[in-house]
Amino acid sequence: MFRHRSAKLAVTVQPADDFMPTPRAAQRAWWLQRAGEELVDDLMHLDVLSTGLVAGSDRPAIAGGWRDSDAHYAADELIIEGQQVMQDWEAPLMRAMAAQVAASGGDVLEIGFGMGISATYMQDMGIRSYTVLEANEDVAEAFAHWQSGFPDATTTLILGPWQETLPTLGLYDGIFFDTYPADEDEFMRYVVDDVTFAAHFFPHAAAHLRPGGVFSYYSNEIDSLSRRHQRRLLEHFSSFSVEVVRDLLPPEDCHYWWSNSMAVVRAVK
Repeated sequence: MFRHRSAKLAVTVQPADDFMPTPRAAQRAWWLQRAGEELVDDLMHLDVLSTGLVAGSDRPAIAGGWRDSDAHYAADELIIEGQQVMQDWEAPLMRAMAAQVAASGGDVLEIGFGMGISATYMQDMGIRSYTVLEANEDVAEAFAHWQSGFPDATTTLILGPWQETLPTLGLYDGIFFDTYPADEDEFMRYVVDDVTFAAHFFPHAAAHLRPGGVFSYYSNEIDSLSRRHQRRLLEHFSSFSVEVVRDLLPPEDCHYWWSNSMAVVRAVK
């Protein structure tokens, strides 16, 4: 059994007798103690972080399709189906993730064009080619306008859900995943119920990276990676490193992020 009690938190873990049947009881007790202490530490850390969040606002349900849904671009955000798909406060985050996948100067694949923030950073960093998979037709039109600003660059958009278009493609030096759920089922399965939205893309990223290639993605982690997040990464990549982008400024009504920092992952095949 593990038990913790303090002024703000009480935790008891009482496993069944046949749970975690280690060869010796001392091994089981040690594992339970470590896991329990980590749980308490995580909860206490979240208690500290909770005082620094913006209030946010409720996200409307995704009602329609995605490919032919209207995309509304403002100076500071992209809205599709009432969803805040991207906002300009993410620029420092996009720069950090773009730097990971563009570091080799090679061929880069991005899933989701959004506002073109990361795509612009990658062009400025100098890459051999840029390919983006985009499911929304209006966003594809925005890409065409963006593309005209880089006449000497090798840039390609492939229209359609990545699940349909990715299998037709080859290998890349860097892959960046920062798309948005296309319906409520995706949102619940991969954002709410999974470790991070990008986790279901991990095996696909690994399959389309050259040896030593780099994968990065919107992590939904404030300042570190959970153990289950790390395990999922190591199922598909040889190693990973993490940096934290701080001083982010999501607006008070942001649907999808409320902290002033986010962990950026560099996963290597």
